[in-house]
Amino acid sequence: MSDASLISAVVIAIVAYVYLTIIRPARKEQAHHRREMRDLRPGDRVITTANILARVIDIEVQESGPAHIRLEIADGVIVTAMPGAIYRKLEPEAAKAAEQSQGSPSTDSGRSSA
Repeated sequence: MSDASLISAVVIAIVAYVYLTIIRPARKEQAHHRREMRDLRPGDRVITTANILARVIDIEVQESGPAHIRLEIADGVIVTAMPGAIYRKLEPEAAKAAEQSQGSPSTDSGRSSA
């Protein structure tokens, strides 16, 4: 095997490794996020990229450009976000658990008694 064919094989192996470990999983994640954003409905619970739990109030589809999603982050506090600001949709069970943990203040201050 000549040096040129060995170098070619190494380059092909590196390109395949990068594709399989970085590019392909990122594309799958992007496609999953697009499907989740397409399937959002008013009333769905979401978590934003800033780790804010919110409820979808309205989705305004623009003629040009991305949609605007109105989110209620607290009673009467409504913000407008872009689809990229939403990390993921919470499943009903996870949304209930998040609401319960948000509603009940923690008695532990996070400090040890030692």
